[in-house]
Amino acid sequence: MSLKIANVQLNNNLILAPMAGYGDVAFRRLCKDYGAGLTVTEMISVKGLLYQGKKTVEMLRTADNEKPSCVQLFGSEPDEFYKVITEQRELDGFDIIDINMGCPVPKVTKQGEGSALMKDPVRAGKIVEACKKATSRPVTAKFRLGWSENTSKEFAHVMQESGADMVTVHGRTTEQLYRGESNVQAVLELKPLLNIPLTVSGDINEHNLDKYKGADGLMIGRGAIGHADIFSVINGKEAEEIYPLIKKHIKYMQEYFDNEHYIVANMRKHFAYYLKRAGVKGEEKNRVNLAPTLKDLFIVLDEIFTKKN
Repeated sequence: MSLKIANVQLNNNLILAPMAGYGDVAFRRLCKDYGAGLTVTEMISVKGLLYQGKKTVEMLRTADNEKPSCVQLFGSEPDEFYKVITEQRELDGFDIIDINMGCPVPKVTKQGEGSALMKDPVRAGKIVEACKKATSRPVTAKFRLGWSENTSKEFAHVMQESGADMVTVHGRTTEQLYRGESNVQAVLELKPLLNIPLTVSGDINEHNLDKYKGADGLMIGRGAIGHADIFSVINGKEAEEIYPLIKKHIKYMQEYFDNEHYIVANMRKHFAYYLKRAGVKGEEKNRVNLAPTLKDLFIVLDEIFTKKN
């Protein structure tokens, strides 16, 4: 199923969610390889861009296969969004601007950012308006059902009236964080109220797709960690073997990052998912996590996956 966001046509309606700490350029490239219709950067601080923080700017790197491309911005001041989009040339290459109104992490919400904007829909609407004024590119918004109660119908209306070209809704409130089940039905109830695309987010995997029928798009987050090939599986192809997937992931990390210590440390987060999927646990899992270098890591992985075959 294809998806069009304003004037941007996607090959399919499967979107890799913005994921802080996971969705770097290497992982996004991997997901595009396996058929993601769109990949979204990690959430990028508007203030960080204004002050040209080195780490923030580095997070804007994209892979050659990330077309169309989407950057997710977070902040709380409409004029700062406008200033960043009109003045920061690093954003020029992105085809879609997404606004984070759904991050539930306290250090973000305490600043009035992320899902705290759901408590201030007027401000949230002004942010969308500022972004639309700043660019002719599609502007989208990602949010939750609400802060503590479901206020998504009212909030989605504000987003649409402010000019958002698509909304993505995660089926939990801020107070729930990631506890309990995502309330997919509550998200799908927004569909008849909107004349812009509705993308649903939360707990999506290849086994429960029927639950999400009626949504225009599917945004997959944690379900893709350790399973970048989920996009090709949903598109009807065979799953990739896990070790080749790991090797490809590490290869891409080496292409974009020249710090071996960083690569090994970063991959440990992903290994929690890769190894669980492969049924690797106990002492073998510990050996992977304790490997200090890439050479040591491959020695351990070769042993584990040779035994499995």
